[in-house]
Amino acid sequence: MALAGELRQNQSQTLVLAPQMRQSLHLLALSLPELRAELCREMARNPVIDDIEQTLERETVSERERATDADERLHASDYPEDDALPDPSYSADADALERRRRFFDSQTREETLEEHLLGQLDLAELDPGERTVAELIVGDLDDSGYYAGSLDDLAAVTGEIPERIDATRRRLLLLDPPGCAALSLEECLLAQLDQLDGSPFQQEVRELLERHHLADVAAGRLAIVERDLGLSHERYADVLRALRTLEPRPGRAYGRAGKDTAFVKPEVHAERVGDRWVARVDDRSLPDIHISPRYLRMLEDPKTPPEARDYIREKVAAARLFIEAVERREETITSISQAILDAQPGFFDGGLKGLRPLTMQEIAERVGVHHTTVSRAVRDKYVSTPRGTVELRQFFTSGYVTEGGETVSKTAVLDRLREIVRHEDRPRPLSDEALSTRLKAEGFPVARRTVAKYRALLAIPGASSRRHCPD
Repeated sequence: MALAGELRQNQSQTLVLAPQMRQSLHLLALSLPELRAELCREMARNPVIDDIEQTLERETVSERERATDADERLHASDYPEDDALPDPSYSADADALERRRRFFDSQTREETLEEHLLGQLDLAELDPGERTVAELIVGDLDDSGYYAGSLDDLAAVTGEIPERIDATRRRLLLLDPPGCAALSLEECLLAQLDQLDGSPFQQEVRELLERHHLADVAAGRLAIVERDLGLSHERYADVLRALRTLEPRPGRAYGRAGKDTAFVKPEVHAERVGDRWVARVDDRSLPDIHISPRYLRMLEDPKTPPEARDYIREKVAAARLFIEAVERREETITSISQAILDAQPGFFDGGLKGLRPLTMQEIAERVGVHHTTVSRAVRDKYVSTPRGTVELRQFFTSGYVTEGGETVSKTAVLDRLREIVRHEDRPRPLSDEALSTRLKAEGFPVARRTVAKYRALLAIPGASSRRHCPD
């Protein structure tokens, strides 16, 4: 069969989003920090946009007038060359500055685990080679204090033999807090056995760890542990209490460099207006974007070269489209947030337990947009309410219809399951089948397999493991 090339014309219809629509959808899906970063990138690409000024950082007219008056008083004051006191207005400013300086000097920063361990290396009597290896090991600890690196890679980098590197790592186990730089939970807990000095159960705890019975303890296989260690049931309970005094994650008491707590800034605020909760987007959380008057004057100046005028006109049009996209984003988030608050009035009375089943398609039909627009609008967006700061996505939940015809949300079922397990009899915890029966008796038609899934979602162990969970 002969192969030959040919040209053909086909007519078809395709749906293509305009650049403005793509930009609007992109900005809608951004969280507040991501939007600020996008604004800074747009300012770097488009020279006609003035420096973006944060609304919260702008001074008011009265503040500017007070600052001007203070400057005039400062320059008008004529200080003598001797040690005479300055004018009272300056003294007040100087005192305020001194108090501000003392305030910031008194602020402390939380010590990180890495800093705490490195500060003890001077007392560990390490030679230069061991000191280098120890610093590299400390730098590779995870948040719990365990060594997350590779000893083989460390040997390739430092040129030290693996045995010498592991010996240095074992010396770090004895620093404060003990157990850091361990490779396993057993090794971490064994390094802390000195804390049990004077305890009559120290030797039994050591044997339990060295014989790798932690998995049996976690699974509730007490018969295996008691038989292997030769313990009575009462003695085993005492050994288990002594074991629980050890810290399985010694690093969690310290901060981590570069991993400070992240604070969520809500973009939407729920305010009570009469009998209705109204969604409001805080304008102060977004920067103001302005087109530079200098470029606008150049655009109107007949002396401006045609090439420069065309370039400025293109950039001004792009800036205006960007400003419109930001405003459209605010309007969309406001309308969708308002529809969510109107659909979930029970949240303000009962919290997350008061939510009713709600889908994004339902909100999309109320607002008159596509359901993917709702998904973009609630992505990483938070709303401040009297019940606390809540992610908008949490208002969407599936649910069940009770025997009485009442619709309850999945969140209510999860909350009730958590409460049942919390108040169950510890020596005789409920099985998944018993939990399902209990929920059905209360009007929640939840099957056993669904209970198992929800229990895993809530990080609740099985019945055999809960029998030995601490109070």
